[in-house]
Amino acid sequence: MSSINIILLLISGLGVLHGLFLATFLWTYPRGNPLSNRILSLLLLVLSFRVGKSVFLEFAEDLDTKLIFIGLATLMAIGPLFYLYALSLIDKKFQFDRKYLIHFIPTCIGLCFGVWINEEAINTLPKLFFVMIFATYYGHYLIYLFISYVSISKGRRNGLKQATYEFLRLLFFALSLIWIVYVLNLFEEFVPYIIGPILYTLIAYIISFIAIRKGYINTSNHTKYKTTPVPEDQVNAIFGKVQEAIISEKGYKNPEITLRTLSERLNLSTQVLSMVINKKSKSNFNSFINSYRVEESMKLFQTKQYDNHTIASIALEVGFNSITSFNTAFKKYTGKTPLVFRNELSK
Repeated sequence: MSSINIILLLISGLGVLHGLFLATFLWTYPRGNPLSNRILSLLLLVLSFRVGKSVFLEFAEDLDTKLIFIGLATLMAIGPLFYLYALSLIDKKFQFDRKYLIHFIPTCIGLCFGVWINEEAINTLPKLFFVMIFATYYGHYLIYLFISYVSISKGRRNGLKQATYEFLRLLFFALSLIWIVYVLNLFEEFVPYIIGPILYTLIAYIISFIAIRKGYINTSNHTKYKTTPVPEDQVNAIFGKVQEAIISEKGYKNPEITLRTLSERLNLSTQVLSMVINKKSKSNFNSFINSYRVEESMKLFQTKQYDNHTIASIALEVGFNSITSFNTAFKKYTGKTPLVFRNELSK
């Protein structure tokens, strides 16, 4: 392999790796809109697979026909994922429902075709058939881009936040540019095939830079406490369940407990759960949990059987995962450090 090809391989490969890294990051990122982040994560995974296939096609010899057509079929997942991502940011009531899976039926059909196709079928089927297949793949992508843009424009007219609107438009133009390049790649004598992966690399890094610089992901959460439509009786019922999980079942002793894990356990959105805790306890989730941990530690300090236990062991016993966080929370709650509090008890 020539030095130029090695450089091209590295550049295009970096785009794929960057996309995979971002997908993993967004899947677990707690800020912004969690559902939207996960849909965007899936979109990045599909794009990374699609571009990765292109990289292999350019540099690998005798790439399996099935892999080529499976990669082409993933084009029909890009449009629906972007459309659902846009909806999740535009519609405050959006929840992923089974009805949305209908958008991925063409993708499934394309994947099945990719698994079925072989060299013999390619040589026997008429060229017009493959022209129609390619037109379907790229046409499907383009139709969803158009539908998505119409939804984004409508959302803007209905009060979509400026930052969210700008980010969706940025993604739209990026996906449109990728579509144009891959269509031109069909005429490889005019546009080198490697241009697609290289362009994707540039787009991935540029969009990442803009999104981080302007904080688009963090501002994508359109749900606010004051607009959360939860009746007072339901707020009380939810808080009762929270108290049962945290106090009665001593859930605060679990160092791995988070707003997300508790919301999943109670089958609630993180926004609703956070709003209920803030409203009923007048504190955020971390302070709410730590108050019970500190209270429990104060009881242990006053229990004779814990006289020989270290402060660190007591911190772990009540649910803190570090002595530093224990000291900070204890002083915030009592005005004293754990060491001062324990020494005063021994006087």
